[in-house]
This record gives sequence, C-alpha cells and structure tokens, in this order.
Amino acid sequence: MFETSFFEMLLIGVVALLVIGPERLPGLARKAGRLLGKAKAFIATTRTDLERELRTEEMRSMLNKQEDEIRALRDLMQQNTTDVRHSIEDATKPHDEKH
Repeated sequence: MFETSFFEMLLIGVVALLVIGPERLPGLARKAGRLLGKAKAFIATTRTDLERELRTEEMRSMLNKQEDEIRALRDLMQQNTTDVRHSIEDATKPHDEKH
C-alpha cells in the first residue's frame, strides 16, 4: 500500500516525539500497532471472503452449464429412444400382418 523509506519513518518518529511527548508516545505506538494489525486482519478476511464468493460463483456457473448439458443429453436420449421404438414398431408391423 504505502511505501516509506527509513528516513521518512525516522522523520515521522521525531515529529511524533516532539508533538506527543516521550511519556505518551509508547502507548500511542502500541495503539497504532494494534489498529494496524486489526486493519490488516480485516483486509485479509475481506479478501478471503471475496475470493470464496468468486469461487462459489464460478462453481455455480459450472454447475448450471453441466445441468444444461445433462438436459440436452437427456433430450437426445429420449429422442433416440422414441426413434428406436418407432423403428421396432415399424419392423414388427409387417411381420404381424403376415400371420
């Protein structure tokens, strides 16, 4: 996110020491560290949740495609079954008429 050099960090530390004072600086640094840690944890959790949602959406899309393919195969099989039945019926009709 932010890239800071050692000199910039040192300058921020000196300004903070002068503005806040040496008595309150360690406590404030601890609080800032905790807040930074919580912010990083929140960002990591949010990123994980978003990645999980994207994977879920991708899987849902794949499932829908597979369902469509299964429906198409089922329709094809039903049509083939119907065609075979008609062929069998047509083949047996002349045989029945001979008897």
